[in-house]
Formats: sequence, structure tokens, C-alpha cells
Amino acid sequence: MKKILLPIDGSPRSLRTIQVVKQSYIPAETEITILLVVPDPRPSKLTDENDEVTPMPDHEEARLLVESFAKMLPGYQTTAALRFGSPGPEIIQFAKEGGFDAILMTRSSRGSTQKLGSVSTYIVQNASFIT
Repeated sequence: MKKILLPIDGSPRSLRTIQVVKQSYIPAETEITILLVVPDPRPSKLTDENDEVTPMPDHEEARLLVESFAKMLPGYQTTAALRFGSPGPEIIQFAKEGGFDAILMTRSSRGSTQKLGSVSTYIVQNASFIT
């Protein structure tokens, strides 16, 4: 069984990863863990690639958000997880602890010069344990 870590950030852009999972992985052969890392201290908002402001969730909203993503993957074995801290290091630590086969994230679309956001770049540079 493939173990896939699906970090989300609460932005509409995060929803794209759900479609990638559905197109790329067979439900009976895939275990998905959806992870939301709420930055600590929390910024008051997130900005997605279209410069739309998304308010940062509080603890209960964060839990509900992760659970709502899991419900978008019927037929898949899903687990919802919530962490607090710096997103890049928290995702890496969670992935190491969980023995995941892959981390699936969206890229930033803020313009032609920036292909990856800061968290995605951190993951690529520091997730050498995933092949």
C-alpha cells in the first residue's frame, strides 16, 4: 500500500491536490494522510495565487477543514492530522515519523519566475528521505 502525505494550507489552491490523488492513485492501494500545519504564531490570513485572502483557521476550523478534505476522497483510506508550528519543518518531521512514500503538494502560481512557494521549496530541499 502506498502511503501519501497530502499537506494542505487552507487555500483554494490546496483543493487541486485532491484531483491529482484521484487521477494518480488507486483507492484500494493508497493510504492518504491529510495534514494541515497551522503556523504558530498564526498569521491573520493567507494569500493564494490569485491574491485572494483566506483567513487562517482557528483550532476548531482547522480540524474541520482537514476533515472536509478527507471527505473529498471517498473510497480512499484517509487520516486527518493537525499540527502547529512552522509548516516546512513540521511537514518534514511528520513525514519522517510516518514513513510516507510521497508528499503531494501544489506549486505556487504567483508568476513566471516563482514556480514553488517557500514551503514547497523547503520540502524539496529537505525531504531527501523520500524517493
